[in-house]
Amino acid sequence: MIHLLRGLLLCVALAQAACTALAQAPTSGKAEASFTAHTLLPSAPGRPTSSRRAQLASAGYTEEEFRLRGQSQAYSTDGDWNDDGHWKLKTRGEPQAYETRVLVRRPQDPARFNGIVLVEWLNTSLGFDVDGGWMVTRDEIEREGYAWVGVSAEAASVKSLKKANPERYAQAVVSDSDYSFDIYDHAAVAIRQAAPQWGRPDTPVKLLGMGYSKSASFLFTFINAFQPRSNAYDGFYMRGATPAAIQVNGWHINIVMPKVRTDSKVPLMQVQTEMEVAVSWPLSKTPDSDKLRYWELAGGTHYDVHMREESLTASQADAQLTTPQCFNPSSKLPTQVFDHAALHALRHWVLAGTPPPKAPRLQRTGVGFVKDDALGNAMGGLRLPELDVPTASYGMFNNGPTNSLGFWVGFACIAGGTAKPLDAEVLRSRYPSDAAYFQAYKQHADKLLSDGFLRPSGHALLLEKAKSVKLPH
Repeated sequence: MIHLLRGLLLCVALAQAACTALAQAPTSGKAEASFTAHTLLPSAPGRPTSSRRAQLASAGYTEEEFRLRGQSQAYSTDGDWNDDGHWKLKTRGEPQAYETRVLVRRPQDPARFNGIVLVEWLNTSLGFDVDGGWMVTRDEIEREGYAWVGVSAEAASVKSLKKANPERYAQAVVSDSDYSFDIYDHAAVAIRQAAPQWGRPDTPVKLLGMGYSKSASFLFTFINAFQPRSNAYDGFYMRGATPAAIQVNGWHINIVMPKVRTDSKVPLMQVQTEMEVAVSWPLSKTPDSDKLRYWELAGGTHYDVHMREESLTASQADAQLTTPQCFNPSSKLPTQVFDHAALHALRHWVLAGTPPPKAPRLQRTGVGFVKDDALGNAMGGLRLPELDVPTASYGMFNNGPTNSLGFWVGFACIAGGTAKPLDAEVLRSRYPSDAAYFQAYKQHADKLLSDGFLRPSGHALLLEKAKSVKLPH
């Protein structure tokens, strides 16, 4: 059963990339691409699809939607794409006209903008635009004054926008997701032109590409094949990447367990939860380097309760989402505090050249599975205090929906993992008092802070959470 569920998670995470692949015959083209400047055009008044305006006001942020349009080029592979990541391209066919949307969230006060723009390739696996990178870094974004831009780069994004609001997005068109790489490149040009107006005149602007899950799989391809040509981004943040890179020709997957090229000129921060690591063992061998840091989050799940609730907040009405009900309680581990630290570290890596700390990898059994302790929690990796001072065991592949067989509900429950509270007798044997539990918890949280894996805000959040724990005595 566990193998079936692992396979299901992989299929769910890859979703449309594997299940709606389009077969197109490649044709030869010119060896060089033209990267033309594009401009962000005003969108219609009113509420954008997947808007978070209601959440942003209290944080002093504003949200604006723009249109991005131009001529986008499709590509074919030029030569073999080997596992060294040195992937070459040649143009295929004629450029195609496109128009899509770009969603901007930024500080209302220009003095708060720190100059860093996170440009997220919006994820389409669930049938609507998922801003997964925003979800796990939002608190850090708002606290430190980042700007965030979501790009609806794929044909599936445009399809979902038209379904949610046909009138608003009547002119939007992306004929095929083979053109998405070029669109994401164009977005960087347009954003780099617009972003200086969002802050003070003396604030330098840096662009960080961002992708969650399947969007991170698109970024594998973008980093290896497109970034060396255009130098569009100053760094990248990949969260929960599925273990495959998306092909440029036909949008199918034939590059599994991809590696990032070692000659990259810009930093890459890659954060994987235990759930992705469980189905992408070779990625655990990704070596840290002077341009790459790879963190594995013990106990972390691909789409936890925090992300589920954030999706419902932004997209429930637009996508007509059913609130998931699962067989077991889903994981509420606050792994996003590691994302806050990772983003902060990437920012300073880009600006000052100081690399983030190296994190230990999850431990493995002799046959390659993640090794668990006696309570069923993963060993090794980057660990919240909840893993070393446990009150629950955190499972990966033992959950499912009770209220619907729909794709969204199934994904939310399966990819949310489980959290099973420990028996009262076990808790009493481990922690003679609430104070003893808190002190043990604080010791681990303090070390994470001193080692650079927590921001002070994340440290305070964890300690506040630990203070509220009341154990049976």
